This record gives sequence, structure tokens and C-alpha cells, in this order.
Amino acid sequence: MDTLLSVFPSDSTPLTVLGYFNLPSDKLHSSGLLALLNSFSLSFNSCPPTHKEGNVLDLVFTHPSPATDMTVTPLHISNHHLVSFTITLPVLPKRNSQHLSLTCRNLHSISPSSVASCTLSSLPDHESFSSLPLDSDTLLSSLSSTMGLLCPLSTIHKKNSTTAPWLSDVLRNNRRELRSAARKWKKSKLNTELLSYRTLLSKFSLDVTSAKTSFYKEKLETSAQDPRKLHNIFSSLLNPPAPPAPSSLTA
Repeated sequence: MDTLLSVFPSDSTPLTVLGYFNLPSDKLHSSGLLALLNSFSLSFNSCPPTHKEGNVLDLVFTHPSPATDMTVTPLHISNHHLVSFTITLPVLPKRNSQHLSLTCRNLHSISPSSVASCTLSSLPDHESFSSLPLDSDTLLSSLSSTMGLLCPLSTIHKKNSTTAPWLSDVLRNNRRELRSAARKWKKSKLNTELLSYRTLLSKFSLDVTSAKTSFYKEKLETSAQDPRKLHNIFSSLLNPPAPPAPSSLTA
């Protein structure tokens, strides 16, 4: 539980905690769980019994908005029912910052064998395992320590980039095909793949030029009577923003 509580955000970020707590109704309040989660501003959302025996074992906690329309639907493949609800997310203010700070782990930097070796070395002897809940907590704790040791969290600053307004769905699809052709050629080094890539590149360049021309032509025509808009349009054409730095984010 301490590991779970440590990852709760301290701000007003929306949070939903779903879990099978295995606490019958008569023990839910006496266990202290509700008081503990309430201290973290998490609200308990009461619902009908979620187990075929009539107990509410699958609990839903939310912050800051409560869950509504709580319903349960019996499932023929499980003793637990399907819990459905609606959550209203708050409207977050728009950020004016041109940069984003992303926290991630570079999982490409580690190998499965190193993760397995480090995790197994931190686990206790198999004879000390006794109950499934405690054993699961031990395994998760070891995995968390392994990730922190081999692949610590790092913060990457990424500049926001606005989507080119002239890019249509057709152009985006053509761009995906162009990138796919480039990857095929780099992998195979075949002349046929190179020819295919060059053909797609030439066509895509012409299509982008045509799309830009049509976009700005329409924009200039609609702003012909507004000198300020015309000035802003020409300024954006003569002094375009610098392209964002290439990102190599991995997760």
C-alpha cells in the first residue's frame, strides 16, 4: 500500500483507483482504508454488490470528481460483476509554454536478461514465500527496485509543435507511406526500394507544395480587406518558427 500511495499526484490531477480489496461490507469501515484514502482526497464511490455472494469487493475511488451512474453487470465467466461508471474530467487551463517536460524510462537501454537477473537476485529464498498477496507485493517491490537501478526516471524537455494546417488526412497517409518506404530501403538497400522511395518523395513534395499554395491563397483572399491579418500572414511566411528539435523519447 505504501508503494501505491507514493505515486499519487499531490496536485489536482484527476485520479481513479480501481481495485479488488477483498473487504466485506462489515470490515470496510473498520479496516481504516476509507479514512486513509480520504486523507489523500480520494472519495469512495459506493455501488451495488460486485460479487455474486453479495459483497462489495471491487472498490472505486476518485479524485477530484466523483463517479456517477455506478452499475454492475453479472458475468458468466467470473464471480465478480462488471462495474461501469461515468467520470467527469475537469477542464484544465491551457498552457502557454512552448516546452513540455516528459518523465520516462528508456527501456531500450536495458535487456530482458539484466532485468531478470537483477530482480531474481533481490528476491528472498523461495521457502520464505507464504501467501499470494505478500508474494505479489514482494515481486512488485523487486521489479520497482530493478527499474530504479537499471533504468532510472529521466526528464526530457520537448518543444511543442503545431500541426501544419495544410496537412490533410490524405497527405498524412502519404507521409506515412513515404516513411515506410524509406525504412524499407534503408533495411534492404535494394535499388527497387530506392526507386519506389524516390517516386513517393517526388509525389509527396508536389502534393505538399500544392496544398500550401491552396491554403495560403484562400487565406490571403479572405484577409484581403484586413491589413493586420495580411501583415501577420506575410510575417509568418518570411519568418517561420524554428523546427522542433528531434526527439528520441522511449518508454
